Amino acid sequence: MKQDKADKIIQKAELKAKKAAQQVEAAGKKAEATRKKQEALAQKRATKAAAAATKKAAAKTKKAEAIAKKAQMAAQKAEEKKAKAMAKSSKSGKEGEDGADGGKKKRGKKKLLLILIPVLAAAIGVGAFFFLKGGGEEEPEELEPIPIPLEYMLNESHITALPVNGDEILVYQEEVKPEPPAEPEKDESKDAAGEGGEEEQAEESADEAEEEVPAKTLYRYEGLKDPVGLVSGYTAAMTCEDAGFSVVDETLLRIDPPEEFPARGSVQLARNVPKAEDGTGGGVNSLLLSWEGTSCSVLLDTPEGRVHDPKPETPASAAPRKGLSDLKSIHPSKLGLPGESMDAYELIPQEGSVRIAGSICVRVNIYGEGNQFAGSYFLSNDGKLYKLDESVNKVVELDWE
Repeated sequence: MKQDKADKIIQKAELKAKKAAQQVEAAGKKAEATRKKQEALAQKRATKAAAAATKKAAAKTKKAEAIAKKAQMAAQKAEEKKAKAMAKSSKSGKEGEDGADGGKKKRGKKKLLLILIPVLAAAIGVGAFFFLKGGGEEEPEELEPIPIPLEYMLNESHITALPVNGDEILVYQEEVKPEPPAEPEKDESKDAAGEGGEEEQAEESADEAEEEVPAKTLYRYEGLKDPVGLVSGYTAAMTCEDAGFSVVDETLLRIDPPEEFPARGSVQLARNVPKAEDGTGGGVNSLLLSWEGTSCSVLLDTPEGRVHDPKPETPASAAPRKGLSDLKSIHPSKLGLPGESMDAYELIPQEGSVRIAGSICVRVNIYGEGNQFAGSYFLSNDGKLYKLDESVNKVVELDWE
């Protein structure tokens, strides 16, 4: 009996050891696979960086060759001009030996030509130096990918970034300088009267130059599989009450989100930033999203103005009172609520207005027993009724009848 018990213990220990060995082997395979994946990714990035560096070096070499060729041609032309001038001055000197007066004039001309030749050569040399130093337009510096950001920083505000992940996605960050302001028209009347001359204009230009407009930050994403779905979901998340953003137009006017996002397009999200107790802060946070193909960009900006609602097309008091009266007398089932009468509910209109399907609407929150929230509804100035479906953050039209 004791021998059988010992055998069983040994068998059990062998099974445990075998299982542990299998686990160790599986963990080793997993670690090896992870290592190979990381090596492949590193090799891929190194290859891409080397290709970019080679391309950049080839472009600079080609540009340098073109500049050198141009400088060589300029020097050759200068030599040809110098030879012609020397031949001409030599010929003039021989002709000047025939007469005293003529000789003095020719010698004076020859001396002038000899003085101009070094000046011309010096000018050509300065031009060649300018081209060799890169006086032309500089090639844009190639950007290096950055780690995928989890949030954006805009005027000390933390903003949730596009929710993307994956080794195949590349993110680039760059500063976008705003376009310089248009030059003011010249006041011809001041010039004619001799007032407001060049000194005053120079001072004004210097003052404008000192007021530098801060650059905007651009995040560019490449290698996305579904940028349309990404932007659509991000827009829905950022326009929730917690995030505080709204879809706006170029004047920061709140507008309806697109019913369907096209394969290529743009949408602007913005929100007002409240001021701190010490009076600092405030302004507007703006995100301009643009997408096309497998890429998407997010431009961070702080435009002037405030995010605002459209002005009511009709007096705000007329439609809401009429709509609210009808809403109090409607059967609860029409609103998707239980009960036989709206007397058991409390209707509270909200401040402000929103635009739905082109019409100005007032929001009404309905509460049931125990002050329990029952739903949000919208009354439009053209007599339509909408209900907010909070599960998808969209409104659906209801039938009054």
